Amino acid sequence: MESSSNECFPFTISIFGDEENAGSVLGENPVRANNTGQSVFGAGTHTPEQWFNPLAFSAPAPYTFGNAGRNTVYGPDQQTLDFAIARNFSVTEAARLQVRLEAFNGFNKVNLGTPNRFVNTAQFGTITESSTPGRQLQVSARFSF
Repeated sequence: MESSSNECFPFTISIFGDEENAGSVLGENPVRANNTGQSVFGAGTHTPEQWFNPLAFSAPAPYTFGNAGRNTVYGPDQQTLDFAIARNFSVTEAARLQVRLEAFNGFNKVNLGTPNRFVNTAQFGTITESSTPGRQLQVSARFSF
């Protein structure tokens, strides 16, 4: 076994477009959404169809900024397991052959991507993509002399 990871990333609920005429910073809209007071995570959340409760946020009034904090919602966990199996063979006294099989995302775990974070879009709160590729296998041979 070579590596494994388990982490989730925070993100900010914000507004798509520049409805507040605030400009953008490095292509990112700085206007955040408003918290409505409802629970962000509750029954029926943590699914691709509804990662969080979309009713927990609303768009701020035009030309105002929202009160939602920065990086206050966390996306799904990311888990992968990479491993390798190798076998060494002696061909002669000085020559060796190594055959190696490597598996990346060995258990073929689907890692969900970041949820749509823009409160004024139809896909708000949903996950529409995966963040890692499926299982990949690699076979190699190494001859040393």
